[in-house]
Amino acid sequence: MIATMAAAMILATPVVAQQPSDALSRMFIWWDQAFKTPGAFTAENFSRYFTPDATLTLEGRTVIRGVDQWATHFQKIQAGGGDVEIVVPFKAAFQQGDRLYTYHVIRSRRDGKLGCVLAAGHAELRGGKIASITLVRAPVDLAKRPPDPACWTK
Repeated sequence: MIATMAAAMILATPVVAQQPSDALSRMFIWWDQAFKTPGAFTAENFSRYFTPDATLTLEGRTVIRGVDQWATHFQKIQAGGGDVEIVVPFKAAFQQGDRLYTYHVIRSRRDGKLGCVLAAGHAELRGGKIASITLVRAPVDLAKRPPDPACWTK
């Protein structure tokens, strides 16, 4: 009887999710909110999370160099309309030294179309800030059922 009551209390106790504490998760939490906030993608705001010379490499091609390009790149995406969100917490993440490895979902809605991408890669940290992000991405076929549970379905 006592064991049953203890189990019921444990099940009834709300679980408070811990906020991820790594530099990349913190940046993406900010990024998700900034995407919804016109004018938030500034070099100054990116400088809170990135080194001045930070790069973004996608599928082996460097597409961003420096916080000014981070701001300009994401201002263009934001101006295109729709919704984009990096799902935090990541599907998987671990850190070794100054390198943080991730596997995560990027989901989007634009012009009535849903998109979902799996991304894997790593971030290099320098002085507690992101010096580079390197990712490979693969789109999720939303016609397959069920899609990844982190993807938007409507």
